[in-house]
Amino acid sequence: SLGNKTKPIIGFFVSGQYTNVVDNSPFYIGDTRVIPSVRDGLITDPARLFSSGNNDFTLAYNSNYLRSSDLESIPTRQNAGEVSYLASGKIDITTTPTINLSVGGSMDFSNRQQYNRSNQLLNAENNTRIKEDTWRAFVKFTQRFTNRTDEEEKRATIKNAFYTLQLDYSQYTNNVQDFVHGDRLWDYGYVGKFTTYRAPQFQLDGSRWVQVGERDTLVTFSPGEQNPDLAAINNFYWSALPSESFPIPELFGAPEGIDPNYIGFFENFQETTSRGVLWNGTRPPNLYNLYNNIGFIDDPNGAEYRKRQNDQVRFTASGSADIGQHGVMIGVEYEQLTQRRYDLVPTALWTRARQLTNFHIQQWQDTAVTNIIQLPGSSFPFYFYSRNLGDDQRVFDRNLRTSLGLDPDGLDFIDVDALDPGVFSLDMFSPDELLDDGNNLVSYVGYDHLGNKLNGRPSFNDFFDETDGNGNFTRVQAPFQPIYMAGYVMDKFAFDDIIFNVGVRVDRYDANQNVLRDKYLWQNAYSAGASVPDAAIASQLANRPDNIGDDFVVYVDNFVSPNTVKGYRDGDIWYSATGVELTDGTSLQEGGQIRPYLIDKGDAGSLTGSALSKDAFEDYKPVVNVMPRIAFSFPISDEAVFFAHYDVLTQRPNAGQSRADLFEYAYNANTGNVLTNPNLAPTKTIDYELGFQQVLTKSSSLKLAAFYRELRDQVQVRNVVNAWPRDYRTYDNFDFGTVKGFSATFDLRRTGNIWMRLGYTLQFADGTGSGPNTGINLINSGQPNLRTISPLDFDQRHRIQATIDFRYGRGKDYNGPMMFGKPILQSTGLNVVSILGSGTPYSRSSQVVNEGAGATNHRLDGTLNGARLPWQFTTDVQLDHDIPLTFGGEDGDKAKSANLNVYLLVTNIFNTENITGVYRYTGSPTNDGFLAELTDRSQIDPESYRDLYTTKVNNPFNFGAPRTIRLGVRFDF
Repeated sequence: SLGNKTKPIIGFFVSGQYTNVVDNSPFYIGDTRVIPSVRDGLITDPARLFSSGNNDFTLAYNSNYLRSSDLESIPTRQNAGEVSYLASGKIDITTTPTINLSVGGSMDFSNRQQYNRSNQLLNAENNTRIKEDTWRAFVKFTQRFTNRTDEEEKRATIKNAFYTLQLDYSQYTNNVQDFVHGDRLWDYGYVGKFTTYRAPQFQLDGSRWVQVGERDTLVTFSPGEQNPDLAAINNFYWSALPSESFPIPELFGAPEGIDPNYIGFFENFQETTSRGVLWNGTRPPNLYNLYNNIGFIDDPNGAEYRKRQNDQVRFTASGSADIGQHGVMIGVEYEQLTQRRYDLVPTALWTRARQLTNFHIQQWQDTAVTNIIQLPGSSFPFYFYSRNLGDDQRVFDRNLRTSLGLDPDGLDFIDVDALDPGVFSLDMFSPDELLDDGNNLVSYVGYDHLGNKLNGRPSFNDFFDETDGNGNFTRVQAPFQPIYMAGYVMDKFAFDDIIFNVGVRVDRYDANQNVLRDKYLWQNAYSAGASVPDAAIASQLANRPDNIGDDFVVYVDNFVSPNTVKGYRDGDIWYSATGVELTDGTSLQEGGQIRPYLIDKGDAGSLTGSALSKDAFEDYKPVVNVMPRIAFSFPISDEAVFFAHYDVLTQRPNAGQSRADLFEYAYNANTGNVLTNPNLAPTKTIDYELGFQQVLTKSSSLKLAAFYRELRDQVQVRNVVNAWPRDYRTYDNFDFGTVKGFSATFDLRRTGNIWMRLGYTLQFADGTGSGPNTGINLINSGQPNLRTISPLDFDQRHRIQATIDFRYGRGKDYNGPMMFGKPILQSTGLNVVSILGSGTPYSRSSQVVNEGAGATNHRLDGTLNGARLPWQFTTDVQLDHDIPLTFGGEDGDKAKSANLNVYLLVTNIFNTENITGVYRYTGSPTNDGFLAELTDRSQIDPESYRDLYTTKVNNPFNFGAPRTIRLGVRFDF
């Protein structure tokens, strides 16, 4: 009981959903696979052996001989199913007539397999398994202010006042693992046990043979159970090899238990892999660079084992009130995202283990003789030596020896591929060993190199300086934690029949991470006004041209002992030594390299093998945007109104392009990958609209509007040319575009049984780029950062949409057919949505390329985005029927009501073929023209190659969705 004797009112709201689908996005042309019986034959009989003489044999996979008759089409995508659960709930507590408290949340979970077209023919069983989990919770407090009496309410200056406070927290997790191997990381690449037998290798030194190393003499294989499809290849190889006798003494490497007078072949790792043998950590060769072979564990995103976790805290406060003739709204927002990610390529762990093991015992001593043997019939004795213990032992090697119970400082040779995968663990590697100077097996932020979530927030310098208890650098990176804040005020008022909505929103975005001080420099350099140590340079800077400012970067002729100033740079503007503005900095190069006047004389950076210096970074400078918003409308007559608005909108940078990745920055000279840009600013859209709406009849109206949008500071990949230590590619805010057009909408309110809306839009969308990566081909060709206006990828010139809803009412509102005196179609409706649109643009190519294998080196034919796809048409129809339900109502209780809705939804009811993509040379969605001009017949089976290539370029992603039929039931209570 409350003070005013009003009891709290509590309301509960709960909902749930379960989904189990085989394929939630089937292709128009279906999927293609190898006939199951044929695929089974490829497992039992996987390859054939070819001899080139001299005991040299090569494997050829039988999958290289597949023909179109071995393939079949199926209606749904293979292994693309999903199971998902969704639940949400809310509790509303009305504590007083003016105060409401809401507490609620939701959870959803999905377990799905990601379709991978490279696995289409033979390997769909290895589609990536993705588990996602999201949960949200919120608490919301609302208070309204009212006057005590109606008379006071009428006289009050402030009316309808209220405010709302809301706190939200959400967490999203994403885990990618192989369905079979899970977190058993060493199983991903395990094929079986390889035992390599070795014999001493000698060199004649005067009157004796001296040992200079060891030579692999024989490899035996025992298949593992983890990846039987891969092991089948090796089983075939070892069973198919012919046998030969070769006498060899046991002390020279004859395997124990094998007749010393018998050995198959002298083989080693390189020889067997070149013949097609799959060692641990190696993948089967793909099929003509078109499809993955059986057993290929692959993820299209580059890592088969991934973790993601996003935590977000959001607070909002808003309020509104009618103050006189003004309706005022105010609000503030605060949001912080914490994004963690971890990527690992577990199949590569075996290769890395081989590289790091025994690294320090590759040399042999020539002083400490371990044995001397004089063989019968030999003129000279054989001198045996022990391995030399070097001082460059790797962390992994030492941990492995300790795990195996060996002396960590011993000389034992470890045969990595002869060990069981259970022997190994990821923590045997140091972070730097997994990063491998840019050839990294792992990438992470917010986790450590083992995938453990970091507690707290490491500093920027920790990546360069922090070590663990064993002195190994931890290379930790803090999670990506951008901070967004905003405040707004809106006022709605009328002036001489004109209704105004006027407001302003102020955003503040802080990426909350470190960025390069100068995108052209990996280390700090002297500016023109600085005190410099080299007398000759100091003299030239003191007499520099007047237009060269103190903060201009100086470029010289030599890193170590500079003598001459070559030029200057102010941001992106380059100058010669005489102050003349240049197109770019190419003329300032010396010996083909740009040479900034580095403070540290170009010494190594803060990481081994990298020129990157931690001093080259600074904190991100928060970006503040002021966004005015103005809208007004006024009636021209009782049946016509004129309206217009002006808005400025911003969008925060995408994390995929703006999250700092110090691994990539440090070793970009080795990888050449496109770098993220942590210094990206929000993109901006300026929107104008002018319109007119006219009442045609009592139930219909016509609305005409013209719109214009400016897209500014859009993100696009670009070349940073004449950067030091090398040119590189990254993202930048330097694209722009415009979208302008006209729309007409006819609305018919429900008249009788029909409601209808017809709309037409004429649009022109032009700009310098349609998305962050649309300029990548131009950049990769070495062209400058050209900005050319052309149609954007989403420029659809004409779009017509019609929505018609025909529905019968219930009870006295029913006017439909009767059967046996029953209103058989009451509460039944038919909804039809038809969309007709002109084709979007694409760029023609004058050059045929091997697009089936992913080639993109096109040569532009005509203008950029100068060709158009065909028109597209689709119609969706839904038929539904409401069944009202009642229950309870006994013993004086009020009856409860519920509603059951049964519906039939058919999308693309006419099964129209809509072409959404074509090959740039032919303009066809199914043929890129490559086979017509193919003269190279060097493939293993040219006819098989042609059949498989034809299947690959018949790309289902070039077509819209097919007809789909859904029958469903909704229950509301």
